[in-house]
Amino acid sequence: MDCGDLLGLRGLLEPRGVAVVGASSNLESISGRPLKLLMRYRYQGGIYPVNPNRESIGGLRCYRDLLEVDGPVDVALVAVRANLVPQVIRQCSQRGIGFAVVFSSGFAEGGDQALQEEVIREAEAGGVRVLGPNCQGLVNLAKGIPLSFSASLDTDRFTGGSPGGIAYVSQSGAFGFASFACASDMGARFRYVVTTGNQGDLDTVEVSRALLEDPEVRMLMMYLEGVRDSERLVELLKAARGKGVPVGILKAGRSASGSEAAKSHTASVAGDQRVWRAVLEQHGAILLEDLEDISSLGLMCGAPRPRGSRVGIVTTSGGAGIMMADLCSERGLAVPKLNPNAAERISRVIPPFGSPVNPVDVTAQVINDPLGLKECLEAVRDSGDVDMISVVISMITGEAGLKTAQQVAEFAKTCDMPLLCSWLIDQEHGGEFIELLRENHVPVLRSLRQSAWTLKALCDSSSSLDLGSSGSLAPFRVPEGLMGGVLTEHEAKGVLKAAGVPVTREELAVTLEDALRSAERIGYPVALKVMSREIPHKTDAGVVALGVRGAEELKEAYRTVMARALEVPGAKIEGVLVQEMVKGLECIVGVKRDPVFGPVVAFGLGGVFVEVLGDLAIRKAPVFVDEALEMVDSIKASPLLGRFRGRGALDKRALAEAISAISRLALDERVLELDVNPLFVMEEGKGVVCGDALINLGE
Repeated sequence: MDCGDLLGLRGLLEPRGVAVVGASSNLESISGRPLKLLMRYRYQGGIYPVNPNRESIGGLRCYRDLLEVDGPVDVALVAVRANLVPQVIRQCSQRGIGFAVVFSSGFAEGGDQALQEEVIREAEAGGVRVLGPNCQGLVNLAKGIPLSFSASLDTDRFTGGSPGGIAYVSQSGAFGFASFACASDMGARFRYVVTTGNQGDLDTVEVSRALLEDPEVRMLMMYLEGVRDSERLVELLKAARGKGVPVGILKAGRSASGSEAAKSHTASVAGDQRVWRAVLEQHGAILLEDLEDISSLGLMCGAPRPRGSRVGIVTTSGGAGIMMADLCSERGLAVPKLNPNAAERISRVIPPFGSPVNPVDVTAQVINDPLGLKECLEAVRDSGDVDMISVVISMITGEAGLKTAQQVAEFAKTCDMPLLCSWLIDQEHGGEFIELLRENHVPVLRSLRQSAWTLKALCDSSSSLDLGSSGSLAPFRVPEGLMGGVLTEHEAKGVLKAAGVPVTREELAVTLEDALRSAERIGYPVALKVMSREIPHKTDAGVVALGVRGAEELKEAYRTVMARALEVPGAKIEGVLVQEMVKGLECIVGVKRDPVFGPVVAFGLGGVFVEVLGDLAIRKAPVFVDEALEMVDSIKASPLLGRFRGRGALDKRALAEAISAISRLALDERVLELDVNPLFVMEEGKGVVCGDALINLGE
């Protein structure tokens, strides 16, 4: 199927001719296996080994260098010593070869950043795009084009079968092709596998974006250690969502030790892993943890989108069905009872000691009569009570096992919702049944836990495709005239108020008499806070007095906080803030600048929820109001914003509007850090009020 120029990468993915520079007569070596694979896959373009010391390899004429090659070449596979690579890239330019896949290592991953930069300079000067260095290349299974030395491709199973719909792009060559091979063993069917290595030029994001242009790509998977440009990653996820393509991402370097390893592996900046997780989830990515997740998610490529989160379980083992129900429920999936009509239909074909509700237990009687299984599955599908179906089969062997597999395969042909089979059987007794199901494109797993995870991932991915706000949010700019550094609370609130965030009624007093007059205008009780840029943490310095109830109390409190402020070395006192006292549920909204994703917004409830439990929702700025509402609902403590202990529900809409406004303020590059703590949330219809704030501005 025509898919345009694949954003300029068609020559890499579908080359007319391939040169192998440094080709070896040892066809099992890194520089020899690419030739072996190209011939094994019966590549239809020209194959040109380049080796000045050989006349021919594998029946193919050898060339002394790229300039001698006399046929059309789009890709050069480079397998020479690292110090020779710049010269090869120069010849690619002279020869008009648009792409170089550099297998050679010994560049940034080994500490020689200068050599890698030299390679890229040569490539940029000559209009050559580079995949690598230190990569294992790629394979286009749709066209039968292996441009790699990976042993995982040295098999006939990929040379004749129809390709699947998975595009897999991995920074790591070894892990990428190893996980591809294991997932293929499980029945996942790939269309492209591309490894990017050090990403001197082409990276995972650019390659993935190009592969999305192929309409036959129905799922994208990525192994990432870091990204150079987080905005391009976000745009990729938005593009995939727009095309209805689920994206699974395995982000390596999540731990401190893993992050250090990632730096040495590909010289990537790992960033804050909590921010990584939050941003990827915000834009609809499925977070993968290991190779098993790649395999099981891959099995669901091309599956119908679930309409909801309800799972129907049909099992030959009551115990296994209960376990599956527990695992689904723990992950937030529903396992509803079936309606009476569906239950009655099932009761006709199962023993009296079976269960016609959900989970549906057809019992081990399926050994004697496997034909009722398909009717049970059809009854569950037709019930209108479920959105996905989990078939859990126990140790059913022999002729009964074969008929059971056939029943499930037949049902799968007419099933219009996701179907996942868990067959709890060993390879010796059940290998042929599992193979039969996989041949009929029925996904099969042996782990109930993994099955529940996969259904949840599919459900979340489907939901994310329906989310997302259109349009854009303009940044709010910090008013001119403010000097850089940490603002006083009064200055910070002025910025927030201008951005549309409600703040407390307050006045800045420079004398005790001013403070008394301000308190009368605002109304007791009031709070007193000394304003000084040199005292950003006022409570710690003891320069705050809360709940001041009258003039005499104010005079005493004023003298106390001023005396303490004057004890702070170098503190320049701007005055005392007289502020109304506010009651409400205390929340925290903060902004930080992540080294990878830029401004991010964090939300949580105050006190123990954030400080001890770490109950935070994080999103990349800007955040639409609907996204902010989702943030509010996502924290564990969110029920406290509803009706609680006799009071009415709190004003979540106003809270979301404040979060969105703060996220727009975060877009101003001068805002290095922002902390609204507390943000008081009142009852529904009464809004929110910023009680205190800290803003750190750059120059």
